[in-house]
Amino acid sequence: MLKPYFVMLRKSIMLGAVMLAWCFFHGVVLSQGRPSVSFILQPVDLGVGIRADFYPLRAQGTERRAPGFYFSASYGNRGLYREQGLKDHVKATAGVLIPLKPYRGWGFDISFAVNYHHLGPGTIRDYSINQKIYESLSWELGHTVKFKRLVYTYTLDTNRWEPCLGLGLLF
Repeated sequence: MLKPYFVMLRKSIMLGAVMLAWCFFHGVVLSQGRPSVSFILQPVDLGVGIRADFYPLRAQGTERRAPGFYFSASYGNRGLYREQGLKDHVKATAGVLIPLKPYRGWGFDISFAVNYHHLGPGTIRDYSINQKIYESLSWELGHTVKFKRLVYTYTLDTNRWEPCLGLGLLF
């Protein structure tokens, strides 16, 4: 029963390996802020993936943090999308993190991103559902909460109304 989820996790990790190597290099070696890595879950298609946040810029002459960037990759093949005939949903995201003022040791970011969606072969086009699901590009809005060494992320694909939850660690 769990075998399909481990296959999805393996595909997602393979998809994000190069992206994460690049993000780790820039995030850990060149970052001026605290980079983070999160495990992400997409409830709509039971997709799993990895997200990396980093802050390569330095805010000059202010106490505020400089904007950062994030990248994520995920793979899903179950849930509501499977029932609608969509197969092998791969999602790659690149976005900007805009830091907000810290509050009592908690850090907050809002995020804006662009998503690229790829649907695998064998996807059946259903005209009774929202046709934006079949578009390759979409926009994403979200927020990030950081406390001590933990990171919580929530993003929402505005075209598909597809949420994505993440939990990770700060470095």
